[in-house]
Amino acid sequence: MKVERLNEADVGAFLDFSDSLYAPAFRTENKRELREVLEGKHPLSHYFRVTPLVVKDAGQIICRAVVTCYPDDSAAYLGYFESENNQQAATLLIDYAAHVAYLYGKETIEGPMNASFWLGYRLKVNHFDKEPYFSELYHRDYYQTLWEASGFKRRETYYSNFYAPVDESIKQEKYQKRYQQFTEKGYQIISPTKKSLDKDFLAVSQMLQERFRTFPVFKGITDEEFMDIFENLKLILNLRYTKLAYDSLGNFVGFLIATPDYGTQLTKEKLSKKEVLKVLLTKQVTQKYVIMYMAVQEHHEGLGSALVYALIQEFKRYRIQSISSYIHEGKVSGTYVISSILDQNEYAYYQRKTSVAL
Repeated sequence: MKVERLNEADVGAFLDFSDSLYAPAFRTENKRELREVLEGKHPLSHYFRVTPLVVKDAGQIICRAVVTCYPDDSAAYLGYFESENNQQAATLLIDYAAHVAYLYGKETIEGPMNASFWLGYRLKVNHFDKEPYFSELYHRDYYQTLWEASGFKRRETYYSNFYAPVDESIKQEKYQKRYQQFTEKGYQIISPTKKSLDKDFLAVSQMLQERFRTFPVFKGITDEEFMDIFENLKLILNLRYTKLAYDSLGNFVGFLIATPDYGTQLTKEKLSKKEVLKVLLTKQVTQKYVIMYMAVQEHHEGLGSALVYALIQEFKRYRIQSISSYIHEGKVSGTYVISSILDQNEYAYYQRKTSVAL
């Protein structure tokens, strides 16, 4: 058993390795994205340098990951981690990754993070029997042990809330009051149109860059890069369930984006005609939605509750069941009540020191 840097001949095996660990309904890895990262062709590749690593046993990959380094960051990042349930292999790879990070002058190595804040981070640590929802990264139940036994300590905790279908029983007086307060001040909360979507997404990009900059591991990108990365998101939205807020002067001051829960339907590099039809059907008729992004401009406190109220009204029409994804522990977004919470997924983000010696 040995760890080594990925060579060109093993790229295909590196990409296919995760398929051996998960049944199709649990495969959340975006192979197209990973291939672009490995080849340095991703829209964000110019920001970082990657070092893909593998552990082989009898010539076969049994553990793999990618170390990412940014020039002006004291931390390196470990992502695209997949492994058999083999502590020796995982520790071998993680120790080597920590040494690579040290050679690049980094003080710590963190993760899981797939090269960038924008490409996915955090480790799932519970409820492995449930199929992943759209945008959720799914991992094997033993990964937490592999990471913690290899010297990683939890730095951050996140949750996803699974809500009951929305009906008339939900208490919404607080949200209704906020909605009325803002509408009486001349605010408008509306859904985008196909014609306005490009302009709206540009405004979303600019607000995300501003409001998310205090998030752990956040990395800013250009509006053009944002539009490139999220181009496909525009195609799969049911616009009724995206809400945009404007103040009395017509300034864009908040948004809430909910997507149909496509599960893992969109993770393949290419979709068959049958799979495309299934995606279109999900877009139109599913009663499960994922609340992916929400932000409110500074000095518009309480507008989040008004946005939630507008969404609840849409959800009530069809008894929509929703998931509020990746809530950072202790953040106000975790206090919004779409309806009663049925369940909660938990995720961890880790950190350890780099290593001088192997």
